[in-house]
Amino acid sequence: MSSLLFKRKMNHRGWTIIELMMVVALIGLIVPALTSLFMYCYQGMAAAEMHLSLKALNEQTMLHLHERMNSTKHMFQNNSASGGLSFIGRIQMGSAPTSVSFSKMPQSQNGTTVTFSPAAGAVSSDFGDCLFYAAYDTSQTIGGVNYVAPVTVVGAGVTDSSGKAVTMNLDVYRFYFDYLTTTGDMKPLSKMTSFWLIEWQSVQFVDAFELEDINSTDSVLYGNVIKWLTTGSNFPSGLPVTLAWDPSQTQMTNGSSYAFYTLSGSTMTGSAAQSILAQSWTPLSRTSTGLVSPFDYGISGNYSNLAGDPPAPNVPMFCPPTSTANAFPGGFEVGLEGANSGMQVMIRSLLVAQGNSRSIIWDNQISVSNCRDVW
Repeated sequence: MSSLLFKRKMNHRGWTIIELMMVVALIGLIVPALTSLFMYCYQGMAAAEMHLSLKALNEQTMLHLHERMNSTKHMFQNNSASGGLSFIGRIQMGSAPTSVSFSKMPQSQNGTTVTFSPAAGAVSSDFGDCLFYAAYDTSQTIGGVNYVAPVTVVGAGVTDSSGKAVTMNLDVYRFYFDYLTTTGDMKPLSKMTSFWLIEWQSVQFVDAFELEDINSTDSVLYGNVIKWLTTGSNFPSGLPVTLAWDPSQTQMTNGSSYAFYTLSGSTMTGSAAQSILAQSWTPLSRTSTGLVSPFDYGISGNYSNLAGDPPAPNVPMFCPPTSTANAFPGGFEVGLEGANSGMQVMIRSLLVAQGNSRSIIWDNQISVSNCRDVW
């Protein structure tokens, strides 16, 4: 009986040293393999998330700028004829981040071939890296304040010289400046030059040409309309409209005519040195940094043969080539083609990102929009 119990105990002996060593060795082989597989999967998921985020952001930015171009009243260029060189110096940036020192407006292509491709005859030096334009305003909410546009002038006191009540609809504009910056709450890449794309917008300007037209037919109505505009209680925002812009003017002053006017009481007075005041600014190149893994991103600097899978397109693509990363133009290139009666705007945006992936992730978008540059 005791012999049987002894054998049963012997059959339930523990692990030998050799067996333990074999188990540890197997674990030592399996764990690194599983870790490596996990890291590859994690990096792949992070890369896919970055790419989807960049693509969505770039497409959203392009659609936003396309809609802006469709409502443009005047496109300012890097010349005196369009008023660009005169007007851009009147911008008051307010709290907006400062633009890069090499910001340059584009000007309409002066080559003999109608194209945006330098290889086909486009002039590289005519491209720019920012947009400055005036556009029709629409009703919107900024900082919790409601602004209406166009403005319907109606109510008590809005009468003509015969005392008849009149309703007037006036166009309202805002100036926009889309530019690159390296300041602000951005997520710069640690080993690459990158930028943020900012959209600055001005306060509202009523159409001075329309007011002058009213004055030429009925000075009493003209004065009453200005009184209405300068009364804040007539607007949902509680803020009056006290500035006017004449879209037909491309210089600050032209004889007795002005580009800008101030409204006060019942009169409109020309302002030879009027500032284009800031209303707000918005970062266009901003997105969430990922649920799988955070990442850094931005508009690309100037790079050629940038490592990626596949390799990223070169920057610049349209502007004159350069080997300096932090210089004109960066990955936001803008070109203009055509005259006032039918202008096209080409916009190129290259976004790059880097996080827990094995290479640089990028998204390149090019769009062409029609721009109304007439008055």
